[in-house]
Amino acid sequence: MKVHLRVFVEMENLGKAMNALTDAGITGFYILEYKGMSPDDWKGFSIKEDPKSAIGMVHKFATPAVLICSVVDEELVDQMTDRIMKELEGERFTILQVPIRKIVVKSGNKGNKDKTVFN
Repeated sequence: MKVHLRVFVEMENLGKAMNALTDAGITGFYILEYKGMSPDDWKGFSIKEDPKSAIGMVHKFATPAVLICSVVDEELVDQMTDRIMKELEGERFTILQVPIRKIVVKSGNKGNKDKTVFN
């Protein structure tokens, strides 16, 4: 089975996390920059329900972070997770392992057929 491995790290730990995943056998990835807050960060806040106020609060108080994503073989997930835990000991991070049932790649060209990579 394939797994969508998602590793949330603070910006300053991106290099450590990328090196750990590479050493553990990752072959490709994509990253998304975002600003995140944990429940402890907003404890005591009263967030107004209009979108502008909520987004403004996140921009003002959230921590810059990065989400590193990769599709990996299930057999590699434990060693990748162990490597991240070792390299980022003492740092804040979150790891999600999401099972993938199917991957379909669309070529975008009308003449080409879709390709099922994993089913």
